[in-house]
Amino acid sequence: MLLISKTARVLRLASLSTCLLAVAACGARTPAATTPNKVVEMEALRIVAKHDDAGTYSFESYDAEELFKRANAELDAGRCLEAVALYDRLESEFVGSRYQSAALYNAGLCLAQIDDKAGALAHFEALMSKLPDSPDIKHASFQAGHLQVALSHWEPAEKTALALLARPDLDASERVEAMSMQAEALLGRGQLDPAEHVAQQTLTYYRTRPSELIPDPYYAAAANFVVTEVLRLRGEQMAFPDTNQEEQKAVLVKRAQLLLDAQREYFNTIRHTEAHWAAAAGHRIGAMYDRLWQDLVHAPVPATLSPGAKELYPQEMAKLIKPLLRHAIRYWELTLLMVERTGVHTEWADATRKDLERTRALLLEQPPGPGGLPSKPAQSAPAPVAGPQSQAVP
Repeated sequence: MLLISKTARVLRLASLSTCLLAVAACGARTPAATTPNKVVEMEALRIVAKHDDAGTYSFESYDAEELFKRANAELDAGRCLEAVALYDRLESEFVGSRYQSAALYNAGLCLAQIDDKAGALAHFEALMSKLPDSPDIKHASFQAGHLQVALSHWEPAEKTALALLARPDLDASERVEAMSMQAEALLGRGQLDPAEHVAQQTLTYYRTRPSELIPDPYYAAAANFVVTEVLRLRGEQMAFPDTNQEEQKAVLVKRAQLLLDAQREYFNTIRHTEAHWAAAAGHRIGAMYDRLWQDLVHAPVPATLSPGAKELYPQEMAKLIKPLLRHAIRYWELTLLMVERTGVHTEWADATRKDLERTRALLLEQPPGPGGLPSKPAQSAPAPVAGPQSQAVP
């Protein structure tokens, strides 16, 4: 659910000059103390010979620094694939170079920018496995963790989050980020109770820190979203029995209460005023009503009903639950209004538009019956304000 890391951690190594300084021992006759040679290791130089059809040879010479500069120039020009090819060439031809870590990291960021999540993750994971002592490990781990979540690699994402949380050098914002990553990974694995526990811990940590230490609410909103998803899933996992109306009613009462609890927490997610998660929460509110309608429509007819009642049951049920579709439509309309006010494009808005169109058509197919929404919903979703946008990778 989560996207790539909210704040792109861009690494750009400064150009490092290479040199070799050798001081030869003095050629004096007496065996006096000599000045030891001082050697500064320089980057390896590669020379490639080429020849054309006429047999004419040309030579290309380059080192890791030259490839790194060329890759950065391609990156600055917006030619990501060309830049990645050069970064990969550096990484494979100059193993152990001081530029190797930066090449893997920049290539990962570049691929993430063009939405090649698998390719980006491969570069960050290569950095983490090949260069465990690199100073870039922390930021590469954050990038890898968010990509693992985006690709539903739940167990690796949880391991990455735990490794980050074990570090002593996380600031408050980074700790909230890693905790929310762990909560989302647990949710993805279906571990609802642990996911809720970690998400609540994340929110407690966030609320008990000064706002200046964690100015961006993105990952707090993400944790609040996990809390709400747990409530939603608990309700949707409750199936309607085929025994009798009283037992079906008992399940419906429990599901309705979980729906209202989840709706409240979705509103709390919206109140973090982070545009991405506000759109996600708004979509989910409508989706809950839609899902409850779907489950009731397909619920088994109670076995205790008479044959005549069983025949009428589906149509009468459809009339009674028709307002659920109206609720879904209403909240999706509110969500799109929020999205328009923020002006932030999000995949949740796309999903909302698609579901809204489908449900409007579905509502027209329903039999006439009682019910409908009041002029205003009992709770109206507060409008979010646009949060800080993801930093573009240079």
